[in-house]
Amino acid sequence: MTALWLTTTIGFVLCLGLVGGMVFHFLGRALNSEDAVRIDKIDSDEED
Repeated sequence: MTALWLTTTIGFVLCLGLVGGMVFHFLGRALNSEDAVRIDKIDSDEED
């Protein structure tokens, strides 16, 4: 019975790690600040 709980716990922790890693990965790509600078460039000449 102990081996079943140990296997279940290890599997659950691995699943949480995979899901959490995917969430952080895709949120990091979606909120990439370099894209905002590259796409919405502000020309200092136009401000003057």
